[in-house]
Amino acid sequence: MDIRQERPFQKPRRTVQRVFLHCSASDRPEDDAIEVIRRWHLERGFSEVGYHYFIRKNGLLEPGRSLERIPAAQKGHNRNTIAICLHGLHKERFTEEQFDALRDVALGIHDAYDGEISFHGHCEVSPKACPVFDYREVLALDRFGTLGLSGVQSGKQYPSVEEEPRLSLGSRGPAVEHLQELLFVRVDGIYGPRTERALKRFCLAEGLPVGVGVEPAHWRRLLGRVALRDGAV
Repeated sequence: MDIRQERPFQKPRRTVQRVFLHCSASDRPEDDAIEVIRRWHLERGFSEVGYHYFIRKNGLLEPGRSLERIPAAQKGHNRNTIAICLHGLHKERFTEEQFDALRDVALGIHDAYDGEISFHGHCEVSPKACPVFDYREVLALDRFGTLGLSGVQSGKQYPSVEEEPRLSLGSRGPAVEHLQELLFVRVDGIYGPRTERALKRFCLAEGLPVGVGVEPAHWRRLLGRVALRDGAV
């Protein structure tokens, strides 16, 4: 049975612009629970556990601090953020179940904010080596911290560039669904403003033509990145 929650994120009322990723600095099984982290933080004088989510080794996503509250996680950079912590200390001991759960919640957050949100490691604002795993690869982040292609399931058979049609604003159907999956936006099969914005962000990050819809060059880059990530090339 899959113990991960399906798109568990519920958008808070406060402004959120960035998501920060952390690791717990412990691989001990007895520390693998949000209640342990809560106890640690209370002992340090926190009013509550500092993270909004905690991901256990088995992939279970546990809620922590209310999303309506600012986290206590990355000093000097807490406002307008969400903090997610994965249990672990050594990078080789993080599990695929944890990374799958991280991708799931990241996708939920990304969708809730129409992609207008970025993902970062604690190490980007602190001298700490946290998180110790390659979060950029796990979430396929671009240089701006925008969520990439990691939500597309590994092992899926993708059409070739030649099989994918040109698309533009107003297009509908399975090809649009595939495009939305690759762009990490809500899949509804309708090429509307949300999909257009996501495509523009992708094009700007990849140096592709903007404002021409989806052409073979766009499909080639999208499908090529998935193939590289999944080890197909």
